[in-house]
Amino acid sequence: MPRTLRAEEIYDAATDDAAFDDLAASLARAVDARSGVFHWKSFSEQTEEVSYSGYFTADQMAEYDRHFADADLWSTAVTRSERLNRVWDCDRLVSPREYENGRLYNEWIRPMGDDTFHCLGAALRTETAIGEIGFHRGRDQPAFDDEVVRIVEDGLVHLRRMVAIRSKLISARRTSACASASLDVIGHAVLSLDSKGRLIHYNVAAEAVLGRADGLILHRGRLAARRPGDQNALQAALDRAAAPAGTEASGVLVHRAEGRPYELSILSASVGGQRQIVVVVTDPDTCNAGLRERIRGLYGLTVAEAEVAEHLAAGLSPAQIADHRHVSAGTIHSQLKAIFLKLGCRRQSELVAMINSLPRLQPATESAPVAGP
Repeated sequence: MPRTLRAEEIYDAATDDAAFDDLAASLARAVDARSGVFHWKSFSEQTEEVSYSGYFTADQMAEYDRHFADADLWSTAVTRSERLNRVWDCDRLVSPREYENGRLYNEWIRPMGDDTFHCLGAALRTETAIGEIGFHRGRDQPAFDDEVVRIVEDGLVHLRRMVAIRSKLISARRTSACASASLDVIGHAVLSLDSKGRLIHYNVAAEAVLGRADGLILHRGRLAARRPGDQNALQAALDRAAAPAGTEASGVLVHRAEGRPYELSILSASVGGQRQIVVVVTDPDTCNAGLRERIRGLYGLTVAEAEVAEHLAAGLSPAQIADHRHVSAGTIHSQLKAIFLKLGCRRQSELVAMINSLPRLQPATESAPVAGP
């Protein structure tokens, strides 16, 4: 006997991938159907998901998708605009004779040795997505009656809400993944902290800095510096950022056992009405991807001039650059004059400051695919 569709089973599928995969089978059992399918996609078509009850094999369903979806008379009938968001006994929309003479039955159902003959279906539409649900019985089984139609009709509002929730969650996850990928391109470590200094989010560069633990560490979930003097300065800057009027940025140096110190820029941000602290960490020893080509494009330098400017910004002296490039000191002097002219600089310190003010970038990496919620 049919039973009521359980709302909790439907809403579990909004956030649980395994529950969504099992949804069609669960709903089919609830209405004594032999098979069931639930399919939805966003209007942008960036997301599309299908739950099968398992009656048909994956290969059989793939063949349906490739060759017979357009020949499905039941699907065509329930997706007409005037029939959206209602449950239909498809025997009343498509006559048994019409279905029996159709290509779906004769070229897909019968060659499999199957006798699927009755269908209960609905097309769901939300603000962001559209979906279809179908339940099936065999020729020798009873057709779906009005009681089953009523049971599925009662559950339709929950199915529509589930699709809307799942669609929004996947969209939010995709947006978050895109934002994370953007931060990962930046060659600075970026960390988000709550008002107590506890870590909320960080990018790939920040993960590397914390992994080295050579200057910055996590202590009980809070960002901290290894050296006591640096910790005092860091905590004072975090406290200023967390204060109600903490709108000004702070700068802190965090020393390491080797290499130049980390340069921290600390500022506050409001996220959803909550105060957060953003910490941007610059490691002067890291590479800056594509810097030479960016210098050329921005300032019109030659290849040789861009290389000289890059070395100068990295801390090399003109004499060291000449040795590195196997040219004379006079050649480097002439190239520096050309660089100063193109950048509008008069002193070496101005040139270095201009180049080092450019954003640090990481080499591009392949991003992981966005999963479901």
